[in-house]
Amino acid sequence: MLTVQETKLNVFHMRCLRKILGITWEDMVTNSEVLSKAKLSTIFVMLSVRRLRWLGHVHQMEKGCIPKDLLYGQLELGSCPRGHPHLQYRDSCKRDLQSAYIDINSWEDIASKRST
Repeated sequence: MLTVQETKLNVFHMRCLRKILGITWEDMVTNSEVLSKAKLSTIFVMLSVRRLRWLGHVHQMEKGCIPKDLLYGQLELGSCPRGHPHLQYRDSCKRDLQSAYIDINSWEDIASKRST
């Protein structure tokens, strides 16, 4: 499931790559061909790699650091609005871990080994 922001970012990324490479809509070039010409992966892969690297970095932080507290913290009070809940950062990290075939319960062990 992609968020609206990820989709818009992908559109912007492809538009910029086409402009840089001088490809117009009249050339009828697919997005995968544009990415192969630019020797880049999709923006979704780039975002996933960045999120996983940041997740490992936050795990290495000491207790009391704001990013770590926000990642591991839970709200005690409050209610959610009606409807479909918005995708949280934690949910997108879980999705990235699953797409990388990393067990959600053991990712902290992997993150503690920096060489892995």
